[in-house]
Amino acid sequence: MARLLVINPNTSTRMSQKIDALVRDEVGATAEVHVVTSDYGFDYISTRSGVAIAAHAVLDAAAKFIVDQFRPDAILLACFGDPGREALCELTGLPVVGFAEAGLQAAAAEPGTTLVATKGSLWCEMLGELVQRLGISDKIAGIRSVEHLDDGRSIAKFLAATAAEIGASRIVLGGAGLIGILPEVIATSEVPVLDPHRIAIRKAVEMGRSAGHSKAVQPSPQTPVGLSRALCSLLDRRTA
Repeated sequence: MARLLVINPNTSTRMSQKIDALVRDEVGATAEVHVVTSDYGFDYISTRSGVAIAAHAVLDAAAKFIVDQFRPDAILLACFGDPGREALCELTGLPVVGFAEAGLQAAAAEPGTTLVATKGSLWCEMLGELVQRLGISDKIAGIRSVEHLDDGRSIAKFLAATAAEIGASRIVLGGAGLIGILPEVIATSEVPVLDPHRIAIRKAVEMGRSAGHSKAVQPSPQTPVGLSRALCSLLDRRTA
């Protein structure tokens, strides 16, 4: 059974509870789930500075868990924006799956193009940059914010109309804050809607089952100053 560490990059324990419920609903008895919440940062990440702080916070959260408890088989970064994902891979040598990366890549593997949606215009801008880094710009027809809409039916109607307008074959709607409303959007949308959160959960569990292939952690060539005990300890480790 894969041991899955799930990190909530924001400080909301209420959101962590929703994430925990979703992960457990998706994995059932196929994985051992441990959800942790960032110790510092923001309860809702909505700016570039917030993303930068969250990236540091997830490194700290992973280090604390690994040093004080045990080394998981994979890490799920529970944010549709994946703050610190690459650094977390480097730090731990483990498979790290993010909500955004997993959902976008799954959509890009399908025929046609995809409409991506989330809450917040700045998040849309940052997701556009992620799309470029992933090399799938030709598979994404557009990125839209649904911050002006409150209920699932309204979101579904808006996104279906937008998808038709730009010629998208499907929709990816992401954001931890949208987890509760996604089932209604999926059920009422006239255009297929992919749930990037569940896609990422399944991918993390699958990668966790191959944890024996995780990379050795290399020590930092420099001596860190002012970092947490756990993060310093993990940075200094020579092997996983």
